[in-house]
Amino acid sequence: MVPTVGDDTLVDRIKWTTLARVGLISGVLVFAVAMDLGLGPQRAAQVPETLLYQWAVVAYSLSFVVLLATHLGRYQPKMVQRIAFVSVTVDGLIALSLVHMTDGLQSLFQFALPLAVLNSAVVLARTGAIVAATLLALGAAAMAAGEVGWLALPGWKVAYLATLAPRQPLHGFEVATDLLVQMAAAYATALLSSHLMRELDCARVRALQQRRELAILKVRYDDVVSSLPDGLLTINPDGVVTSANPAALAILRCEVAQLVGQHVRVALPQLAEALLSPTGKWEITRHGPDATGFDPHRTQETARTTADGTQQVLACRMAPLRDQGGLWGRVVVLRDVTAARNREVQHKTRERLAAIGAMATAVAHEIRNPLASISGAVQMLEGAEQATDTDRALMKIVRRETSQLSDWIGEFLDFARPRAVQIGACDLLEIATDTLHACQHDPRVAAAGIRITLQNVGRRGQASFGLQADAVLLRQVVWNLLLNACQAVTEGDDRRVILEVVADGLDLVLAVEDAGPGVPPEDVHRIFEPFHTTKGEGTGMGLALVARNAASHHGSVSLRPAEVLGGARFEVRLPRRPIADSFGDGSRPTPRPPA
Repeated sequence: MVPTVGDDTLVDRIKWTTLARVGLISGVLVFAVAMDLGLGPQRAAQVPETLLYQWAVVAYSLSFVVLLATHLGRYQPKMVQRIAFVSVTVDGLIALSLVHMTDGLQSLFQFALPLAVLNSAVVLARTGAIVAATLLALGAAAMAAGEVGWLALPGWKVAYLATLAPRQPLHGFEVATDLLVQMAAAYATALLSSHLMRELDCARVRALQQRRELAILKVRYDDVVSSLPDGLLTINPDGVVTSANPAALAILRCEVAQLVGQHVRVALPQLAEALLSPTGKWEITRHGPDATGFDPHRTQETARTTADGTQQVLACRMAPLRDQGGLWGRVVVLRDVTAARNREVQHKTRERLAAIGAMATAVAHEIRNPLASISGAVQMLEGAEQATDTDRALMKIVRRETSQLSDWIGEFLDFARPRAVQIGACDLLEIATDTLHACQHDPRVAAAGIRITLQNVGRRGQASFGLQADAVLLRQVVWNLLLNACQAVTEGDDRRVILEVVADGLDLVLAVEDAGPGVPPEDVHRIFEPFHTTKGEGTGMGLALVARNAASHHGSVSLRPAEVLGGARFEVRLPRRPIADSFGDGSRPTPRPPA
């Protein structure tokens, strides 16, 4: 199948062949100027000196007309086709006229005839080449007929060219031989050039199709890579990131300029050890792990700290990226598994708490009842007349320890068997104020000389402090935070505690800050675990209850750096209205009965 030539391509070909024609005309003109300057043999006096100049002017004019017509009609396909045939005809006429006036079949410019055929093949392929060859063959036949006197042709001759190569009269056989040679050369050039142009057009069409296919493949590749839910990075052997899909940018929370083109140690310093070997380059491996321990079938999990300070766990799966020449780099697939790991931790915590709850029921029946009996018996013995002061002191210790053990069991049961959450309208500031006053009048707090103040109320806005929550659980949250802070400040001389209640957009924030020694770094990740305590007294259940009650309201509790007193600061963030019908401990809210 012969490829079709588009109108744009045909217009370009007409322009290029016109440029080639102008080049030929300019070459002849330079030759004429050189001869007139006496650089060649003496010319005959009777020959007009302006013939070549007149021919050049006419040829230039025709070329300009063809070029102008092409420009004006480039948007009309039929007009472009007609101009193409005119261009082919102009090429043939210019070549024939040049050969005729420069001594006909013995002209020095006979090469112009095959050039005209070649130009025609460029414009109209085989059709143009055959048309030009036929036109030139007829012109050569006419010049041959003129040589033997069978046809009278115009007497346009450039006589001084005869002095370059003295002309010998041609006989009939010689004329016929020259004519056959010229015709054979014209048609041979036509066939060969048209075949080459056909192959060139086929190659051009194939190249265009391949470019289109490559463009489609690139678009599909970009679409596939951009649609991947996992992050995809490519890293060259020098450790430089060469590409990253949108998911990778979102997971790593960075821009393209911060990642692509940067070395891994600069762009992702916390992941560099997982992505690079110690030397920064990789060995070419075919099977199994390489010398650096890299296994293409193993997923590595790496923790990193993002720019906003949050912890992130990334699962990285890497594989060698090879081409035919060997190892080109590595491809890295990233997945953010932070939420999954947090769910695993929460699930394990729920399982552990479930086991604790099952054990709590048995502990309550086996220990609490005997404790009540022991406490009652000790009170009776303490009031007996036979009891000495030493006995009464020992009995007081027994009652104190029995009371502390009873409180421990009560907190244990509260944590293991949470009450049903009863949602109702309440005021967080009112709850915090009432609980603060109750804590101030607690004998332990009053005896230690602890000063609790309420301040910074409404610091982030003067909105109301009303919310939908369980007031009983919130009082428990405030009480446990205040009691925890009071226990912390008894270890030092500065015994101050600050309670803050602020509105922050759609959330309310309750904060308790103390002047104690703070939380040791090694205990930060365990402070909300049950039974974990850093104090000499206490059950280790207070902060665990705070975390559970906050989660039951879709809130959160966090340890922050102290802003004023220099100790520990706990912030509880609560939404004004729960956004779901289930809570962090698996319970469901129940409406609070009317008062």
